[in-house]
Amino acid sequence: MATVPVYCICRLPYDVTQFMIECDACKDWFHGSCVGVDEDDAPDIDIYHCPNCEKTHGKSTLKKKKNWSKHDTGQSTDIRAVQNGSQVFIKELRSRTFPSADDIVVKLSSSQLTLDYLEENGFNEPILVQKKDGLGMSMPPPTFYISDVEKYVVLIYRCIGLSIKNPILCIPRRFIL
Repeated sequence: MATVPVYCICRLPYDVTQFMIECDACKDWFHGSCVGVDEDDAPDIDIYHCPNCEKTHGKSTLKKKKNWSKHDTGQSTDIRAVQNGSQVFIKELRSRTFPSADDIVVKLSSSQLTLDYLEENGFNEPILVQKKDGLGMSMPPPTFYISDVEKYVVLIYRCIGLSIKNPILCIPRRFIL
């Protein structure tokens, strides 16, 4: 039988309705209410140490303020920063309306997707090409994974006499096009 992971000093499982904060030392998660951290104050914390880690790593530290405003968003002072994933964040996200994909996605035929088009327009919006015919490319088989890309990149680097530790992060532009 699988066990449910538990967190915090209360040793309870994750609860999506409660704000939690991660300790930067032990990497465990804690309910703000259990460790005395208010959700609204969390964005101001630079390094958080839980009660156990405070003993060895010292107290939590706040971010350095660049100005006297609590959160200088360039907007009115009644708007506050919100912690990603928090209940406030989720509530605000659900209350917003977003444009339809039909309004955002650029639909092109294969003959329209050219190097000239990409150089002029870039990838500022998602592009959908319904049929790959005429693109001059073929799709890899379903068994082709990211690890295969890494193997090809390593092979290219070896062919040109380079040695790197993490090749997938260092693909030169001339090999992408």
